[in-house]
Amino acid sequence: MNNTSFPRLGVITIGQSPRADLTADLPVMLGERVTIIERGILDAFTLEEVNRRYPVGEQRPFLVSRMRNGDQVEIAEQDAEPLLDACINTMAEQDNVDVILVLCTGDLPQYPHLRCQVLSPKHIVRHFFAGINPPGKLIVMSPSAGQIANTRERWAQAGREIDSLSASPYQDQAALVAAGKQAVSLAGSLIYLDCMGYTLAHRQAIAEASGKRVIAARQVVFSAARLLLGS
Repeated sequence: MNNTSFPRLGVITIGQSPRADLTADLPVMLGERVTIIERGILDAFTLEEVNRRYPVGEQRPFLVSRMRNGDQVEIAEQDAEPLLDACINTMAEQDNVDVILVLCTGDLPQYPHLRCQVLSPKHIVRHFFAGINPPGKLIVMSPSAGQIANTRERWAQAGREIDSLSASPYQDQAALVAAGKQAVSLAGSLIYLDCMGYTLAHRQAIAEASGKRVIAARQVVFSAARLLLGS
């Protein structure tokens, strides 16, 4: 909802804006008294241009997001960083936002010079899980099998042993259900969906398929944003 008196949340996607897959979930997670402004680091490109200019190849780590029409897109983290930096600075300078949220659970640089605050989903999520004791074994779902090795390394650095699954939130939901069924045989009782693209509907489908508790990154991160905005 747009209202000049409402706090302004800038949302930046690693793909293209607007993110239609956020529409159903935002009123639930943020309430309706927030003005949303969206930008994407790939807004200026077609999918063909992204694949030509920024081929992932064997580069690791890489990020998975979506284009405006819903097509999945991949870009290496090192290629995304300067595009993200430019997008964040442009939003901070031109869009008069109170807080910027990047739709990415990967590593983000620091932005101490900005007039607004930037939320880091990775750190918000890590602190959330650090507060659960005893921690138990966590099952982490990533969009791509090619991200699993990096996911394991990142969580090991945080002192957590995990089991891993992969299924993209930007492709056939049947793969998500299949991954949920695969989780039945894993030891952990809690599944974390490690991408801001997993929707609340995806969370529900995976919970029903696995019989386990499931937490989507966007639930944790947008809850923090709502508290910070006072909405």
